[in-house]
Amino acid sequence: MIKRMLKGDKKTYLISFIAVFLSIILILMISTMSIQAQINRNARVKVDISEQSLIAAEKYFITYKIDRLTSDLNFIYDTLEQHFVSNDDYAELEDLWLAYSNNRRVYDQIRYLDAEGNEIVRVDYAPDGAFVMPKDQLQNKKNRYYFQQTISLNENQIYISNLDLNMEKGALEMPINPVIRLARPFFDKNGVMQGIVILNYSASDVLTQIASVGSSSFGEVFFVNKDGYWLYNSNDSYTEWAFSYNPDSTVNFKNYYPKEWGMISAGGTGTMTTDNGYFCYAAIPFDTIRFDSDSEYQISSEIDSWYIMTHIKTDTASTPYPSNRIIDLARSSFRQNYLIYALATLFAAVLAGFITSSRTRSKQVKFFSEYDVMTNAYNRHSGIDKLSDAYKSLSKSGCDLSVCFLDINGLKEINDTLGHEAGDELIITVAKTIRAVIRANDFLVRLGGDEFLIVLQGVDVERAEEVWSRIVAEFDNINNTEHRKYLISVSHGIKMLSCNLNQVLDEVLHQADAKMYDEKRRIKANLQIIRK
Repeated sequence: MIKRMLKGDKKTYLISFIAVFLSIILILMISTMSIQAQINRNARVKVDISEQSLIAAEKYFITYKIDRLTSDLNFIYDTLEQHFVSNDDYAELEDLWLAYSNNRRVYDQIRYLDAEGNEIVRVDYAPDGAFVMPKDQLQNKKNRYYFQQTISLNENQIYISNLDLNMEKGALEMPINPVIRLARPFFDKNGVMQGIVILNYSASDVLTQIASVGSSSFGEVFFVNKDGYWLYNSNDSYTEWAFSYNPDSTVNFKNYYPKEWGMISAGGTGTMTTDNGYFCYAAIPFDTIRFDSDSEYQISSEIDSWYIMTHIKTDTASTPYPSNRIIDLARSSFRQNYLIYALATLFAAVLAGFITSSRTRSKQVKFFSEYDVMTNAYNRHSGIDKLSDAYKSLSKSGCDLSVCFLDINGLKEINDTLGHEAGDELIITVAKTIRAVIRANDFLVRLGGDEFLIVLQGVDVERAEEVWSRIVAEFDNINNTEHRKYLISVSHGIKMLSCNLNQVLDEVLHQADAKMYDEKRRIKANLQIIRK
């Protein structure tokens, strides 16, 4: 019994530790997560305000830049109209366009193409200044999409191309050169269409500014076209212009973030937080850009809309836009307060130790108040109380209960001859043997010295005697196999208590005791306890 109790201490400690630990951790988590949630909310509000302001600035800047392009195109058109000649002597026009190109520094090419697509005048801009392209290097562009789109327009229409990479002689220009082409069909004073005027706007100008403004973002900055292809990606430049290299490329925002693209492509401005993070976005519909609103020109464009957005990942420890999901708050709370949690664990371990110690002492006090230390049987007081309770509940638990009064034969002789250690061994062996034979709901009481009481519940006298026979057989087996210096001999007397009989417990015990002494007198007459 004591060993079982001591083994149980480990279980008690573990249960106590778990209960204390979970209680402390629960309180600690609720407190720290509430604080962390407020900190996260403040951080998100700060980021949200900043990102929305940034997106608004980007949208305004892009709109402003593109808004000026048609007025520049109309100026070039007017200069061609003033200097149009039939003898191909465009020296004055070339000088004028050179000066304009050097002044504006955003147009890679200013060109006049005839009705057959031949370049007649071409001024290119380079880092060291503008220059006129020699006539022997002029090309025919009749097969290029921007020529075909423009040549079919009316006099009051302007064509604006997609933002893509410039091509020279059928191949992409290297290093890559992003451009937007603005073109007008050119009509002479007689109203005869002679060709087109075209500007190649260097989109590096606007992309550089997008990058500059976007550098203050807390996350990534994306600029994509109507099909979701990246025109600018602050985090991964390798994703840019995928459609120029391969028209069927799947490297685009639409494929990477389909759920988010569904909302962003619907237009307008806004923010969203998904499993992929925080997005702040604005659509830039091309038909909302004024384009020299004082004129009566109609715009023909393939751009449709652009989209500018910022993206902040929320699944990292260092994210500036922390999540308020329970699991993320818990992780953040542990990271931020790991020392407090460590101290809480230590406190739980110490407190569990105190609780276990207290419960162990309580168990010990209870054990020593109810059990005989030597035999682990009930002591006289608690055993009689337990028997009394069993007697009172006979009609509930069964109608029969047998008591077997025992007395160990020759204990005094063994103590005097072999010593008290041998006597104690005999007492312990008798108790252990009895407990091994009786059932779990039966119990053994040590009344004192060499006297015991076995309580057999739900058993009449006949069955009780059968139980006693099995106990005696175990005693005989020990006597025959262990070769101790003494023999184990025990006298017994059995009486039955029944709910059908009007019995007094003390009287029944006295009768069992009397029967035991009768047997003891018979046994002792021929008993030799000490082996020779």
